[in-house]
Amino acid sequence: MFRMWVSVAIVAFAGQAVAAGFTERFENAPGRSWAIADYDFDHPGFDTDWRREMIRFDGGLTLGLAPRTGGNNRFVGSALRRRATTGYGYYEATLRPAPGAGIVTGFFLYTGPAYGTRHDEIDIEFLGRSMTSMIITTFVDGNRWSREIPLGFDARDGLHRYGFDWQRDQIRWFVDGREVYRRSAADGPLPRLPARLFVNLWAASPALADWAGQASEAQTASARVAQIRFVPASPTTLNY
Repeated sequence: MFRMWVSVAIVAFAGQAVAAGFTERFENAPGRSWAIADYDFDHPGFDTDWRREMIRFDGGLTLGLAPRTGGNNRFVGSALRRRATTGYGYYEATLRPAPGAGIVTGFFLYTGPAYGTRHDEIDIEFLGRSMTSMIITTFVDGNRWSREIPLGFDARDGLHRYGFDWQRDQIRWFVDGREVYRRSAADGPLPRLPARLFVNLWAASPALADWAGQASEAQTASARVAQIRFVPASPTTLNY
């Protein structure tokens, strides 16, 4: 349980603007706070274009992936992002990732050249070929750090809560409310820039086969998201 004082007003904290948090259960299609990706995607690590029709809101969020023909990429996948940037605080998704070689389910903060900034990022990712662990990653000005975290269960079997607490001096990752990893500023640089929150489902390109595996041409997949929430940081201490 969180115990926290959250100001309704926008205030300055640790060099970032702090806005009110949110909880989204996707009982219906969300309003303008969220954007659904719908475009062809040219990236060497992705074998996926984004299509609006691959997302369903039905008392929760279902992310889909399916094969396609006639494009440069072999699959169409799904991506949803917050329109506004957010900063320090606790981010959590209650989700069930998609299984399958070459399939990646992501929950992450991102900012980069597409938004006129350097590349900063904080990730939780699930590789469909190995559902008993999750990958945690940061990018700071494009420089990557990553670890694989054993879960102690098979993530495909049900919904679990996956989160990270991003503070100025550390990032802590959580599974079902239990801290599973901590990286501090003493360990290396941490992301600093406000970023946009994403959740997505995609097929990796053959260039990432050593990491993610390779999806078969007929591969389909779906991931389920029951809730996403954000609790902004404040000058008071977060208690979990």
